[in-house]
Amino acid sequence: MKKISQQELAANLADQARGEVEDLSDADLFSIAWNGLDLSGTTIAMSLLRNANFSAAQALHGCTWIGNKVESCTFEPVPISKAEVLDCRFEECTMHAMRLFRVDLSGTTFSSCRFVNVDFSEAVALRVRFENCSFSDTRLTRDFLFTGTADFKFSAEGRLEK
Repeated sequence: MKKISQQELAANLADQARGEVEDLSDADLFSIAWNGLDLSGTTIAMSLLRNANFSAAQALHGCTWIGNKVESCTFEPVPISKAEVLDCRFEECTMHAMRLFRVDLSGTTFSSCRFVNVDFSEAVALRVRFENCSFSDTRLTRDFLFTGTADFKFSAEGRLEK
């Protein structure tokens, strides 16, 4: 895994926006300051994101994240829609005041994460797992708003199971 500098990331995102380079993959993004970076339409795969803070300034519309490990990151509130977050692993992350509109989360696992006022009801949740997560006013499906600590999983058909 190659450690990517702030300058290298900014150049890669700009090149991706112009369609000039391959997607960012196998990158250690530990030291990145995400403030002000628009990640809309970009792809990050098989990479490590740690201790990052994402806010409204970092839109994730149409982004593709595949197989990333996301540790101790905060998302509050980040605009995200029509995105793919596939086979990722989120550990000890916090999401606050987010609506995941048409976001495909297939195969993603959330472990020891905290969700406050998050709406997953319009996300695609096939084989998604929540392990030891805490929820406050979080809508997992259109019919299920939950507050508490629990483990949940969605089946391969997208049905919520306990």
